[in-house]
Order: sequence, then C-alpha cells, then structure tokens
Amino acid sequence: MRWIACLLLALCAVQPTHAMAATPVQVCVAPLANVAEAVVAKAGVDPAQFDCSGNQVQHGPGDFMVHLKFAPVMPEAGDPLVLRTTSVWQDGALLTFRYADGDTAQTEFRSSHAARYLTVGAMFEFPVPLRRAPLTGIDIEARGVANLRGIVLGPLLMPRSEAFSSKIELVALYAAFAGLALALIVYNLALWAAMRHRFQLYYCAMVASLVGYTFTSSGMATILFPALANNDRLRLNYVLLAIVAAMALRFIRHFFEARVCGPRMRLAMGLLTGLGLASSLAFALLAPWHIGLLDRFYFIGMTGVLFMVVPVLISARINRSRYFWLFIVSWSAPLATSLMRSAYGFNLIGYSFWLDNGNLIALSVEALLSSLMITARLRELSRERDHALAGEQMARRLANTDPLTGLLNRRSFLELAMGRKSRQRLMLIDIDHFKTVNDRLGHADGDDVLRAVAEAIQACRPQRSLAVRLGGEEFALLIPRARFADCPADMVLEAVRQLSLPQGIKVTVSLGFADGSVETEEDWKRLYRLADAALYRAKSDGRDRACRATDFRIAA
Repeated sequence: MRWIACLLLALCAVQPTHAMAATPVQVCVAPLANVAEAVVAKAGVDPAQFDCSGNQVQHGPGDFMVHLKFAPVMPEAGDPLVLRTTSVWQDGALLTFRYADGDTAQTEFRSSHAARYLTVGAMFEFPVPLRRAPLTGIDIEARGVANLRGIVLGPLLMPRSEAFSSKIELVALYAAFAGLALALIVYNLALWAAMRHRFQLYYCAMVASLVGYTFTSSGMATILFPALANNDRLRLNYVLLAIVAAMALRFIRHFFEARVCGPRMRLAMGLLTGLGLASSLAFALLAPWHIGLLDRFYFIGMTGVLFMVVPVLISARINRSRYFWLFIVSWSAPLATSLMRSAYGFNLIGYSFWLDNGNLIALSVEALLSSLMITARLRELSRERDHALAGEQMARRLANTDPLTGLLNRRSFLELAMGRKSRQRLMLIDIDHFKTVNDRLGHADGDDVLRAVAEAIQACRPQRSLAVRLGGEEFALLIPRARFADCPADMVLEAVRQLSLPQGIKVTVSLGFADGSVETEEDWKRLYRLADAALYRAKSDGRDRACRATDFRIAA
C-alpha cells in the first residue's frame, strides 16, 4: 500500500508524456470586474491586476479574466498550435490570441455547444489562428465559472500533431479499459449464473456504473451526443461516481463473511450510501445554486462512504476473515486513488492529469488482483458447499446404515427394496452358534466377528443388489434375477469359512433363500417367510449349509 501511495503521489506531480513537447504556460487570474475593459481591448492585460500565485480557488465563483503567460512561440503553417485546457464548470469563455505585431484573434466557447471543442479526456482543444508574427499571450474571459478546483486547469500549448498523438494514446487507454470492463462483467455474470453469489452481481453493477462514469468523465458522452451541454455532463459525473461508490460498498459488504458486517455496520453502510447518493442528486438538480456548498456536501458524503471501509477492515481482521489480505492487496490501488481524489475534492492537493484518470489505472490493477480474489472467494464457498454436501451425505449414510457393519439397516433396506417389479432372490444369512462365540471372545471381539462376516457378504454382493444387517447376527442379500449366477449360495458360505478371526477361531453361517417379487408389502412378507423357512431348514439339517425354499414343502 505504501508503494502504491508513493506511485500515485509521483503521478500527481507529472503530466502525460505529450506535455514534454508543450510550451510551458503560467496562469494569471483576476475577477473580471477588476480588469479595465479598455485596457484589455486595446493593449492587453495589465500584469499588476492579476494573481499569478496559482491558487485560483481562493477567488471563489464568478466571472474572470485569465491571462496565459508563455515565451513567444511561432506557429508552423504545416503544424499549427492548439491550446488544451481541462474541462471545468463554466457557462462560456471568449479567448483572445495576441501576437507580437499587435494583431489579435478571438474564439468563443459556450457550455451548450461544448462538442465543438471538447476532445477525448474531457479536454478543451482550441485551435490557435495562424499569423505571421509569433504568439505572445492568450487572454480568456471566462463567465459563470464555479471555480470548484480552479478557473483554468492544466493549460497546454502544443503543436496539433502532438495533440493528435495524445488523443490516440487516450483512445487506446479508454478502449483498453472498456474491453477490460466488458470482460469483467461477462466473467462475473457467468460465475453468478453458476454460483449465484450476490457479491458477483454487485461487482458487475460497480464495473458497469464505472464504465458509465468513464463515458461521461472522458468527454465521450458529449462527443457522441453533441446536444449534451458540458455542465450537464459534469452533473452526470457526480451521480455516476456516487453510484460506483454505493455499488463498491455493497460488494464489500457481501464479499466478506456475514460475521464481519453486523447489523449496526450494515445500518451505517446504508446511511452513508444514501448520503452519498443524495448529495450527488442534490448537486445534479440544484447546481449552480450554491454550487460550492453542494460540491463540499458531495465530497463529505463520498469521503464518508470511503472511510466506511476502515471499520469493515477492522472487523474483518478481528473476526479473522479468510479474505482480509486478499482484499487489502486487490483494493489498495482503488482505495488509495479514491483517497487522493477526496483530497483533491477538498482542494488539499492540486490538479493532475493522472489523478483525473486514476480510476482507469486503479481499476486495471484491481481487476487483475480481484480476479484472483474472487476466484479464491468462490473456491472457499465451493469448499463450504462441498463440505456441507459431504456432511449431508454422511448424515444420510449414518441414518441409512448399520453403524457397526456399514451395511444397510432394516429401514433403509426396505425403502430401497420395495417396488422392485423384477424377480428377486432373498438370501437370509445367520451366524451359527454366535452366542457361544460372543461368550467365548467377549463383546468387543464378537463385534469384530460381525464386521468380518459383513465384509465377506459385501464382497460377494453383485451389482444392483442390497446387503443388510437385519439385526443381531442375521444378515440378508437381495439379488436381482439378472445377477443370480454372480452370487451362488456356496460362494457366501465359503467366503465366511475363509475368514481370519480373533484368537484363530472359525465361524460358519446358515443360509436360506427364496425367489419372488417385492413389488408390494405383501410380496415382501411372503418372500421373507419363504426365505426364513429355508434358513430354519438349513439350521435343522446341521448348519453351515444353504437351503432353497422350493426344495421342500412349507407348512401352511
């Protein structure tokens, strides 16, 4: 953050690269009422009447005479000069170009016809008329100036070719920003369609409103819609930037975990967002009435929105948010830029081309890092969702299975078995003399025997069949007709005989089975009765064997 702040401070001290070829210009201002009109009209301005200290804001709003001082410059016929100044709130201006031979030329500008001179970057570009003598000075009679940040800002006198190169650079900058913003919106909308997290929508709304703000603040709105007055374009700037701040605050609120922004903090966020939007609407609707107070009210509201981030970050740190450092890294550039713009709004620092376009640079940095931040946030949310699903599946599994053996319990077995229309084979399996085994080994080793038998049965179970512990030492297999051959009764018997059990003992099982349907509850009862009778017959015949229900007559 310190590195980014130092970088932005350094940028505020310089102008764009094309300024290197521009003629240095000094700005001197005086209230129009204090300047003798006759002197201005005939012989130019009297330097004694003008303030050249650079602190233009101290003169407040009104009508002014501005004298631009520079070394005499001789325009080239093939590459004439242009005068570029930053757009400010004013009703209009009359520019007088003065030449060494006493000749003059004038150009008139009005806010309602700003498209004639406004160029990319919200810069006014006035062609300097060609004369045989060098240009020695420019006087600007500015009327209806709000003087919020200055009367004439960033004046540059340069060849037209240099101005054209500057416009190409700015067009490339804005085009790159537009492409980046579009990619961010599409990317986050696609993620929202898949993930449905609210902060993604607020991020898209923030980027979209920033695109709208850039469209107006860059002057493109007036260039594409010539009927839009320059002062009205500035009104839109205030409203759109307030919407950007509001959407950013909403994004921050929903990006962090719910515990970070409690009820009081959410209330404070809502109040400050409302204050910022209300102050922007007040400026847009009421200016130029008390425009200085409206502007100050606006920057107080916007600064409040900006500083709302501080308690959010403190809360995120205290609550050990997993996204604290991700947010700090990703949003340090936009927050530092916004802080410096607030300082500029309160006239604590001077005008800078880079600060005026700092949002583009800050968002570019933020976009690259926020993509990682949002991806990490979504990854954590996906992990939380997967963990919740795994927990739900585990709970369902615990509810449906026997905790000792891991086989289905009786309730879940019946839910899965009932309704099968095809012919099924029900095998009832009972451990022989299990009470004697349990008494001999103890309950702990007896449980190991149950688990081992369950594993043997599970190993014999074919696909689409069901294995269940019905209770005690009794198990069952329900096998569809297509899999009868995959699990003969002798396979189950042999699998149990081969088990390695505690203290080297051996156990066997008795098995009874019957074939039939389980489409209804009555079908199930009949099939179970047949298989149970076959199991009883296997036990009666000496155990460690299998018996089929159709191999004998069952008493009615």
